Amino acid sequence: MAAAMSLRFVVALAIAVLAAAALLPAAAAAREGKQYKVGGPDGWVVPPPEIKEMYYTNWASGITFYVKDSLEFVFKNDSVIPVGKAGYYHCTVAGGEPAGDGFKTVRLDAPGYAYFASGDVDRCKMGERLMINVLAADQPASPGPSAPGPSSSAAASHCIAASSVNATVLAAVSLAMAGFL
Repeated sequence: MAAAMSLRFVVALAIAVLAAAALLPAAAAAREGKQYKVGGPDGWVVPPPEIKEMYYTNWASGITFYVKDSLEFVFKNDSVIPVGKAGYYHCTVAGGEPAGDGFKTVRLDAPGYAYFASGDVDRCKMGERLMINVLAADQPASPGPSAPGPSSSAAASHCIAASSVNATVLAAVSLAMAGFL
C-alpha cells in the first residue's frame, strides 16, 4: 500500500514539474522585437510638400512600437540621427552624419518618445523627421491617454510570478488527483 502511494506521489510530482517546465519558457522568454522599415516601401525620403507634416506620422500611426523593436532607415544621399524633442520640432540637428546611400538600424531600447531627423537640416525642415512613442511591454494600445506602463523588468517579473502561481496550482491539482490532498 505504501509503495502504491509513493508511486502515485512520484507520478503526481513528475506531472507537476513537467507542467511547470512547459509554462516557464513561454512566460520568461522576452518579447522578440520587430523591425520596421521607416516610411514603408519608399524608405527615408523627403515627403511631398503638401503632406510634409503628416507623412511620417501617418506611417507610424498604424504601428505600436515596443522596447526591443528596431527601425530600419533606408536612404539615398542622406542620413538619419536620433535627436531630442527640440531637435525634432526645430530641426536643430547637431553633429549630423555625412550623407550617403545605405541604411541604418536603430534599436528602441527605452520606453517613451523617440525622435529622429535627417542629418541634413534642410531635409528635416522639409518634413524628413520622425517622432514615435515606444511602449515598455506588450500591452493593448488604448485609444485615449494612458499612464506610463510598467518597466520591462516589472512586466517580466509579473509573467514569472503568474507562471509560479500556475505551477503551484498544477502541483496541487496533481497531488489532489493522486489522493494526497
